[in-house]
Amino acid sequence: MQKMLRFRNGAKEDSSDLALLLDVAGRGLPAYLWSIEAKQGQSAYEYGREKIRSDENRRSYYKNWYVAEKNGILVGAFFGFIVETPYPEIDYNDIPKYLHPIVELEKVASGSWLLQAISILPEYRGYGFAIQLLRKVEKVVKALGLKSISLQVEEENNSALEIYKKNGFEEIDRRSYIPFPGSDDTGDFILMVKNLK
Repeated sequence: MQKMLRFRNGAKEDSSDLALLLDVAGRGLPAYLWSIEAKQGQSAYEYGREKIRSDENRRSYYKNWYVAEKNGILVGAFFGFIVETPYPEIDYNDIPKYLHPIVELEKVASGSWLLQAISILPEYRGYGFAIQLLRKVEKVVKALGLKSISLQVEEENNSALEIYKKNGFEEIDRRSYIPFPGSDDTGDFILMVKNLK
């Protein structure tokens, strides 16, 4: 029998793990953005961890996360938010070009709960825990009275794409991936949605 995960709200002491999980989910883009914002001599991860730990205005603030534990050990986590409707006007000249497809797809997802990041630490992959995290996501969204979950996934991320498809997510739109410095990913960003019963 598969071990059931226990879920709890994120805590300040999770911030180091959450920074790692966010960067893994974002395939290196969070760390790149952190490196731009970090002070001289400050590592990207130190900066990202501190923002998760202390910046209440960030969506990635630790209190916005749900943490999954096995035997009291953090194995994975996720967070998301309701995408505004109507979506606010964006001046694309104010944001880096590699964020344009992400923002464009977020706009398409207006009114849904966007699963911004979901990730499992490498040593706990392959045990079916992703399904448990996705079931918890559904419970969170249903409790909010919302009818749909959206997410973005890179076409190149085959394992995640297959898990989402098997769990009822369907592609509704896509945009060409624009690599950030240091990224060699290719293909498209895919917007997927699951309508809840």
